Order: sequence, then structure tokens, then C-alpha cells
Amino acid sequence: MVAIETNEMMSSRVRYGRWAYSILAWVLLICIVVQVLLAGIALFEDSEAWNWHRTFVHLFEYLSIILFILGFVGKLSRKFIWGSLGLFVLFNVQYYTAHGIAGALHPVLALALFWGALALARGSTSFLKIRK
Repeated sequence: MVAIETNEMMSSRVRYGRWAYSILAWVLLICIVVQVLLAGIALFEDSEAWNWHRTFVHLFEYLSIILFILGFVGKLSRKFIWGSLGLFVLFNVQYYTAHGIAGALHPVLALALFWGALALARGSTSFLKIRK
């Protein structure tokens, strides 16, 4: 659990690091949802959406590394720091499961990415609250 400190006790670097972490964690979660939506569109509507699916991931695949760094800046617990690094590892494994027999794992890993990102985003929401 993250130690709760008042805004006056916390340095501005730590406070801004936590805010940035929380905001980027929610952005990452939204991007994962959009990525899955693009895969669904490609499967059920328009196969041209596969190009969007392949391209869109490059816009957010490194957000988890930025979260990892912000975890140290914001002096966050291990859950947030190592959780974000775990998401980065999952993103990289996704590339290996995009083709061939391992392709069956691709949507399963997408679920793991979603739930991992959701856990980090929901857990970091308390950083956005102003404490007195």
C-alpha cells in the first residue's frame, strides 16, 4: 500500500510524478481498450482495420516504461513500479504471439494486459485526490 502523505509533506516532484503516473495509467488502459476494439472491427467489420491495429500499438507500447520510471519519481510502492514493468514484458510477449501457433495466446495476453492496466489505473486514482 502507498503511504498516504498530505500535499504539504510531499515534494512537488513526488506529487507531480504520482499525478503523471495516474493519468498515464488511465491513458494506457484506454489505449488497450481501443486496441482490442480495432481487432474486433478487423475481425467482424472491415479487414483493413488490421493495419490500424498493427499501427496503433506503436503509439502506446512504451507507456508502461514511462510508468515504471514515474513509479520511482513518485516514490510509489513495488506494486506500481514492478506492475508497470510487468506490463512492458507482456507487451513484448504479444509480438511473439501475433503469428503462428502461439496466436491463440494473443487475445489471452490482451486480457492480461487489460486487467493489469486496470489494476494500476484504479490503484493510482487515489494520487489524484487532494489531501489536506
